[in-house]
Amino acid sequence: MTATSDAPKIPYAFSYRVPDEFVRLPEADTLEGWDEALGRLMPDAEADEVAAAGLQLRRFLPMLSEGGETTVLTAMCVGTEDVAGEERLSMGLLAVSAQASGHDDQLMAAEGIYRAKEQKFFAGEKEPQELDYELGKGLQGHQDMLLAVKLPGGPGVMSTSLRSLTLPGGDAETPAPMVPFASLQLIVPAPRGYCAYVTITTPSVFLLDSYCMRLAHIGRTFGFDVPQAGAGT
Repeated sequence: MTATSDAPKIPYAFSYRVPDEFVRLPEADTLEGWDEALGRLMPDAEADEVAAAGLQLRRFLPMLSEGGETTVLTAMCVGTEDVAGEERLSMGLLAVSAQASGHDDQLMAAEGIYRAKEQKFFAGEKEPQELDYELGKGLQGHQDMLLAVKLPGGPGVMSTSLRSLTLPGGDAETPAPMVPFASLQLIVPAPRGYCAYVTITTPSVFLLDSYCMRLAHIGRTFGFDVPQAGAGT
């Protein structure tokens, strides 16, 4: 899959491959588009179940958006996976986006992103565990993991975080429900003034390793196609 999107003075251009189980969600908020996408994700569901799931997702998705980015793809996977011999629900939301960085130097941009995330994740932790892998080095804390990684498309920063999310609803007598979720993100600086973001959010926290593998797969296929000067996007 190739993504190109115009932004002021910055032509975004990059390519990547998404695992087959992810189904693209509609860009426009139309019932027909959601019914089609969810019909592929839930082929055995009744029409009213598909409609109800679409309504919940349209309410839920804005809560997971950090804003400030140009989103080029939103996709979702729904199914089951084996966990210790038991079939468990697997559900993940994928977003691919781009954002101006102000750096043409990929390594410098990656270093700045890593240091900012390190401060955000581990400022309150005394001794996060050091990680040292063949293609990545970083830190592991109580809820967060951070890696500086080497990718075919250049240096990148990968992180995983465990958090909780308060769902809409609730009142003074019945508090709004909270659900655990995991956020996995890969940030890859481009050779020309922007960064590409690949983010997977999942409530299936017991499948964290499985979703890490999916994110790593996308990272291994990620590459930049920078237009020639004066060329269109």
